[in-house]
Amino acid sequence: MQIISAYNALMDIEQIRLFISVYKARSFAAVAKELNIAPSSVSRAIASLEEKLQTRLFQRTTRSLAPTQSGEHYYHRVEVLIEELELAQQEIIAQSSEPFGTLRVTATTSFGQTVLAPLMEGFHAQYPKIRVEMALTDSQSNIIDDQFDLAIRHGNLSDSSFIARKLIDVRYLLVASKEYLESSCSIQAPQDIQKHRLISFSYSNFNKGWNFRQGKNTETVSISPILTITSASAIKECIKSGFGISLLPDWIVREELKNEKLVSILDDWYITGKTFNSAIWLIYPTRTFIPAKTNAFMGYLQTSVS
Repeated sequence: MQIISAYNALMDIEQIRLFISVYKARSFAAVAKELNIAPSSVSRAIASLEEKLQTRLFQRTTRSLAPTQSGEHYYHRVEVLIEELELAQQEIIAQSSEPFGTLRVTATTSFGQTVLAPLMEGFHAQYPKIRVEMALTDSQSNIIDDQFDLAIRHGNLSDSSFIARKLIDVRYLLVASKEYLESSCSIQAPQDIQKHRLISFSYSNFNKGWNFRQGKNTETVSISPILTITSASAIKECIKSGFGISLLPDWIVREELKNEKLVSILDDWYITGKTFNSAIWLIYPTRTFIPAKTNAFMGYLQTSVS
């Protein structure tokens, strides 16, 4: 008898999960497609739940599906309960075993190649049960729609629906090769850059003007780049070849400055394309519990990246 009761309770939970999915999607077919089951299975599950509750949860027509007043009330009561149940299950799993599972991460191509890729061997050695899927792109992915566990973003944060944890502060540096500087006119002040070949990011906050700050003195210098690129790595290769001058984040030119393949210009100025308080952020969906695999990856980055 207890086994039957437990089985029925499990069936109820799965039906409630289906109800929540249908409520959000407003479609049996969309939920069925997402779960790879027949639409009739979803419809039967909802009908069974309605029979148990002795009330209609959705108004159905050939063209639309909308929750009834009872459906609205039921959703707002059970959605929180199911979320708490799932969080409790995740917490128990996280406490009883080492982090595991597939972690989906998105970052810019340059940051992924320069900073993340060299860290993956060490991360795998420490967390062998976590499989990382890394999507590197210079366009901004949608964390929710593209089902990412973590996004690594640069600059200012505009979307308050996500949780953000600062990874590192970033300073932008005006850089060029020795060869280019030796063959060009000297740069003593911010306005002098207008006499040079400038390479910039394609983004509007970078390719129109660069901001310079020295103490209380702030200047904005209008620029007209000879070349604009979305990738920091590609810009770096251009200036290493002696093509011109660019404004790049410190993390991507650190090694080149150390081995003197590139030179930093106007070091006594803080320079940026938009904001002086720039940083790289770890972004993840808003929720009360962070999966162990995500926590492990963020913790590893925060101790490894500087």
